[in-house]
Amino acid sequence: MHLHIIAPINPNQFIKSDIASYRLRLSYVYNAAIELGFLVTGGLEVPDNANIYYIGKITKEMDKKFFFNIINKISKNKSLVLTDYTDDWLSISESKNKEIYSELIKIDSKIIVPVFGLAKQLHKRGINAFVIPDGIDNIPNNKPSPKNNKTKNVLWHGHSSNIKSVLRILEKDLVDYNFNLHLVSSSFAFNIIKNTKFLKKPKCKLIAHLWDIKKLQDVSKKCDFAILPTDKNWASANRLVTTFRLGLPIIAETISSYSEYSNFYSKFNKSEIKNMFYSPEKWYKSVELAQLKIEKDFNFLRLINLWKEILKI
Repeated sequence: MHLHIIAPINPNQFIKSDIASYRLRLSYVYNAAIELGFLVTGGLEVPDNANIYYIGKITKEMDKKFFFNIINKISKNKSLVLTDYTDDWLSISESKNKEIYSELIKIDSKIIVPVFGLAKQLHKRGINAFVIPDGIDNIPNNKPSPKNNKTKNVLWHGHSSNIKSVLRILEKDLVDYNFNLHLVSSSFAFNIIKNTKFLKKPKCKLIAHLWDIKKLQDVSKKCDFAILPTDKNWASANRLVTTFRLGLPIIAETISSYSEYSNFYSKFNKSEIKNMFYSPEKWYKSVELAQLKIEKDFNFLRLINLWKEILKI
């Protein structure tokens, strides 16, 4: 069997990518296919003879014309088409991605989503979807420990698409708190922050770190807790999961994929924010309980087997 993964980087580089859907989804697809004995290729040059085509996250390299050509090619040879759908683009009134996913559904592509809430959204449209959660980064569980910082060090990490949620929280819920906010992200995200004009300027000091998994681990060791605001209701739990594994208490906004972990983190309300700044150690036991749950929920072999079942359809 020949699997071709449509993505702008080579499959053996997925695990090193700063894009979570490559690192925590496509790398699992790649490993599952290798274990099944498949020939696995990847890239934007799409071969005619693959048995399975897997369409990853749509990026800027993939314009509408590119995708319509791909769809036309792969629909003719009756191959199995699997599509990773990690944001609810079909609910947006007009967008390039909505047009692309609409066409993929027309050719009976099998849709795979990371969270059950997103599968329910598609079901309302008469579209069946398979649910396979994101994987987890290969980092150890760190035991929560006091940092004894005179000024609280707080962690935020994520893709630039999440940066607006951070700006909203800084301008509102955390505007009067004095702390060091360590942002682990991309230069694009930092430029957005630099060019932002706050209606009310927050008191915190912003410290930027370019993302990589080692840098994230190193920065987390000096932080007292983390914040995870979000504007993406159907995002996966990968950032929440990673932050728990770093050993940090968390203040988060609850979205669909976070809900089953909601007893383990603080919420963005006045009293809980104040308590977190005053005594984050009160959340250490919750972090440890979350880590135990994560080890079960995101077991590597369990997830690999889910991907194997999809590839054998």
